[in-house]
Amino acid sequence: MTERPTSPAARAAGGTRNRLIGVLSFVIVVVVAVIVGGVIWSHSQPAGDTGPVAVGAAPAPGAGGKNCTALMTALPAQLAGSARREVIGSPTGVAAWGDPAITLRCGLPTPQELTCSAGLVQLSNANGQPGVLWLQQSEGGQTTYLAADRPVRIAVTLPDNAGTGPIQELSSVISGVLPSTADAQGHICTDGTLHPTVDG
Repeated sequence: MTERPTSPAARAAGGTRNRLIGVLSFVIVVVVAVIVGGVIWSHSQPAGDTGPVAVGAAPAPGAGGKNCTALMTALPAQLAGSARREVIGSPTGVAAWGDPAITLRCGLPTPQELTCSAGLVQLSNANGQPGVLWLQQSEGGQTTYLAADRPVRIAVTLPDNAGTGPIQELSSVISGVLPSTADAQGHICTDGTLHPTVDG
């Protein structure tokens, strides 16, 4: 059986069709690569990095002191997998991570809830060592931990579903930067008086 010769017009049409198929295949490969790359990139980004966050103003007389300055310098870029966020207005002694935001404030005045008889919790640090003594208060779907045994008052507020990981990590950082003001028995008072803070 002999092959029928193709006309120049048919050969040109076939060549055009093959080029179109090649171009479409290339475009599809590029689109798939972009989509896959975007998915991989988005999963590699820290959770909660959503840009600047507003944090309500609060009195912080010790925020500019040496203890808060040392702590703010030591705070991590990521906390429990969430990226640190810019705080609108860049207030001294304030940091935030994730969305919804976990916030830290340093240099606060001593609240009236912190007394010698207040029930305190001590979560182990991320390394398993005894950590900061915290006054824990829950309200409105979030929990605030106030450091009760450091030379400056530090409050960390986090959503109730955040677990204890963030507070354990911050306990490690705080313990590494600021000494405890509790006595050898872990008491934060002497003769019924709270041990004083240095700043604030």
